[in-house]
Amino acid sequence: MVSRMLSSVSPQSAVIRAPDWLMIVLSVLAVLYSVMPLVEMRLPNAIEALFALTGLYTLFRYGVGVRWSLPVKLMAAGAVIMVVSWLFMIIDHPELARSGPSLEDLLDKFFFLFIALAIAREEKRGLVFLGIFGLFVILMPWLSGGGVSDIMAGFEGVRAGFGINPIRTGLLFGAVFLGLISFAPRLFMRPRFSMFRFLIWAVVLAFCVAIVVLSQSRTAMVALVPGLVIAFGLFLFLSSVDNRQKLKVSIVVVTGFLVLILVAYLAGLSSLIETRFGEETVVIEQIIDGDLEDIPKTSWGIRVHLLAEGINGFLERPWTGWGYRAGEIILDKDGLRRGDGGVFSQVHNTYLEAALRYGVGGAIILFALFGWAVEGCLKAQKRGDMSLDLAVFLGASLGYLMVASLFDGLLFQTEGVLLFNVLMGVVGSFVLFEEKSVRDKEETVHDYAT
Repeated sequence: MVSRMLSSVSPQSAVIRAPDWLMIVLSVLAVLYSVMPLVEMRLPNAIEALFALTGLYTLFRYGVGVRWSLPVKLMAAGAVIMVVSWLFMIIDHPELARSGPSLEDLLDKFFFLFIALAIAREEKRGLVFLGIFGLFVILMPWLSGGGVSDIMAGFEGVRAGFGINPIRTGLLFGAVFLGLISFAPRLFMRPRFSMFRFLIWAVVLAFCVAIVVLSQSRTAMVALVPGLVIAFGLFLFLSSVDNRQKLKVSIVVVTGFLVLILVAYLAGLSSLIETRFGEETVVIEQIIDGDLEDIPKTSWGIRVHLLAEGINGFLERPWTGWGYRAGEIILDKDGLRRGDGGVFSQVHNTYLEAALRYGVGGAIILFALFGWAVEGCLKAQKRGDMSLDLAVFLGASLGYLMVASLFDGLLFQTEGVLLFNVLMGVVGSFVLFEEKSVRDKEETVHDYAT
């Protein structure tokens, strides 16, 4: 009897019982939030605010059992940490403190909760959401840039950004590249192999590689290496196919990479990579030798100086931090300015920037969110709730974003926050629903026993 009652509990209906009209509004707002930053007409603040208000109302009015899940607790802790940081800045440095705590500076990392509610553990819905986001990224050269002219300029050495910082352009196209790799069997092998779909997939894959290179984003290029390793490792670890099939897949993957390298070489892209990385050989040599004082102010060299200054700033206020845009406060010094004389807005490391702004607590919140997502993703796949390719993509892309965040303050930049929320929203839809499903089942057993 108990087992029959447990099996009758619907995980989806157990998590959220919001009216259909509200879920439709939330879903539309989730899509607008995700794609509007990728077009020339930027996201109006009113839409983002409406998404936040609608999401909070849905979460706390209808999200029975997930209202105080771990991410919600971390969001509340983040709000407290930011207020405390602001109060101590008022006390210690009133001339540097803002008129009020900038709660949006950390709370914008929790928009994924509202995306998770909109997806509602429906894998098909999550895949459609990721597909729409990926399509808008691919169309960025035309939606927010100069189209073919910008792409051709990239082949001539001009960094391709398409309306945003080239670093984040490379980051977004690198994530789409990982998606094309992870979902390859779904895209052209099911229900049977299609040469037409394979050719489209290959062209789009090559296009994404080209844009990553044309953006000259070494952050994306470096992070793609562990991202691909994680994707391949997750496939081997999680897949239930026999070793012979895994060997065949490995051969296909290696062959595909060799073909991509050959195409990149023939297209002249390899020279761009060699030039970008060759500029920093002196910096690497001096870091290895421990000679940090005389590191030249190249792209990587200035990052070393920014990190050193950021660490010193963190050690001055390790518990409460320097508040909103702490990087500007710490880096407003001669010798650390940009080429145009302006002050760098952040120390080019997400985790150090979080600690610099809000102390140790700020960094712990980011690590806790990443850890929660990775663990939840693996558990969802193990339960059979999440398809293998989706788990591979989410695990690899989260790892990719975590590594990339070591080289830029991505989670304090619009596009980095956007990618974070998109990925976390899909993962969260599975984790939050499972948490509530388990609670409902336990409550059902308890009520029946009583």
